[in-house]
Amino acid sequence: MIDDGEKPCPYCGGTEFVEGKQGGYGAVLNANSVFNNGVPLYLVLCTNCGTVVRSYVRKVDKIRQWREK
Repeated sequence: MIDDGEKPCPYCGGTEFVEGKQGGYGAVLNANSVFNNGVPLYLVLCTNCGTVVRSYVRKVDKIRQWREK
């Protein structure tokens, strides 16, 4: 379980969350690049109803480089 800043789920009010990682080809890709230089997308999910309450990338430094290209 993880603590998502004590904010309850906006759909069911649940307060317990787990972290997941989108699988397969679910990486975030630079829309302006022909190269497949994606980063994994991580999700915070409510364990009560399954709602994705947050999605994010961990390698922020990698996506910051996209602005320069």
